[in-house]
Amino acid sequence: MANEPESRVVDIVMAAGGRLASRVRLQKIAYLLDKLGAESGFSYTYHHYGPYSRDLDSAILDAEAFEKVTENFERRKSDGARYSVFVSNSHGLEHRFSFLGDAGLRDRVRELASVNVTVLELAATAHWLLQEEGIKDWRVEIVRRKGTKTEGGRLEEATKLLRRLGLEPAAA
Repeated sequence: MANEPESRVVDIVMAAGGRLASRVRLQKIAYLLDKLGAESGFSYTYHHYGPYSRDLDSAILDAEAFEKVTENFERRKSDGARYSVFVSNSHGLEHRFSFLGDAGLRDRVRELASVNVTVLELAATAHWLLQEEGIKDWRVEIVRRKGTKTEGGRLEEATKLLRRLGLEPAAA
């Protein structure tokens, strides 16, 4: 079972330190890891929050069913909105990574786990628009699709993040 899809979910949670907040964050981290060469085997389509994998969503449910992770729910202090928090059930056991054997990829997970989730969503979406949909003027399109999420310097932060990852979209 070490290389089953649910093990890939556990890998991401463990690489994040055993705890990872937000389904959106988990989806975007998995997408960006794949673009960095992680080869999770998940396929993606475009959805409300950018690249989305139904396969990953199923793997999350399986990871819970096999009691590899627990999904808890918390509420944002600012507006009371509910979000998921994934916690590994390894309980201090040494984790053997299935698809994140590369320490560099695990470092990327830790980095991405600390990035503002909206910035992460914008980074994944910008990459998707240019690379998957072939939209050359991705900046105009991302503002059209994401509206106010792109304001307040968040789109610029997303572009810087992609640059740090080596996935920077070409200038439009």
